[in-house]
Amino acid sequence: VRIHYVYPDEIDDELVDVIASEPKIVKYLDIPIQHCNSKILKLMNRRGDGAFLRELFAKLRDRIPGLVIRTSLITGLPGEGEEEFEELCEFLREMQIERAGVFPFSPEEGTRAALMENRVDTAEAERRAELVVDVQARIMDDFNESRMGEITEVLCEGWDAQAMSYAGRSWAESPDIDGRIYFSADETIEPGTFVMVRFTGTMDGELTGELAE
Repeated sequence: VRIHYVYPDEIDDELVDVIASEPKIVKYLDIPIQHCNSKILKLMNRRGDGAFLRELFAKLRDRIPGLVIRTSLITGLPGEGEEEFEELCEFLREMQIERAGVFPFSPEEGTRAALMENRVDTAEAERRAELVVDVQARIMDDFNESRMGEITEVLCEGWDAQAMSYAGRSWAESPDIDGRIYFSADETIEPGTFVMVRFTGTMDGELTGELAE
């Protein structure tokens, strides 16, 4: 069981305990926060503030060892200045969020956000999104580096002709949105088979490895 798109204010102690203790639930949570600055969160009509998010993420890390967190972020919302943007970048570094989808704000006709004042230039919103992606890439590099030598169960999804290796994912990679794991094997591995893979390197930011004996 993989839990996607659970809002921060919906995560209570009971849910945390179930995730931590239930082996059928992978230690992976998709928590869309969009931002971490209290002013921006209020403008987004989000419950909670920056302090609440920091406490929540610290609690999750403490009570669910090895948890991988995915989130989604928006840059350039009307009212976001350099200070608010820098806080977002620092939040990512501080919390070491492993996965993040980053999107520049784009006003949609008929929405409340489209009527907001203090607009951020579209090019600036896109520039900020690119900077956040750079921050996230470094966090991902550190996360991948921490997994070197680790032996992990991987679900083989088949042979990748371009990479000339098998490809799959572990509990830490959600299908279609996270990266894949590429691994070699001296035997035929059927798609849908779970195998143990030793991580030995990376390729374009994605993990590579070999079938563990």
